[in-house]
Amino acid sequence: MQTMTNYVVCPECGYKLFKAGDDSNVEIYCPKCKAKLQIEIKDGKIIIQKALENKI
Repeated sequence: MQTMTNYVVCPECGYKLFKAGDDSNVEIYCPKCKAKLQIEIKDGKIIIQKALENKI
């Protein structure tokens, strides 16, 4: 079985963030637009959500 590699781009500005394989779960700041994103790749599906900011 061949593992699939996915390129993930920022949904806000289109900047190419990184490439990742299945079962990845990453929280990242986009270096271009500074959006904080929660990215999960599971079973070939890429789920991108804006991460919640914890303000104290």
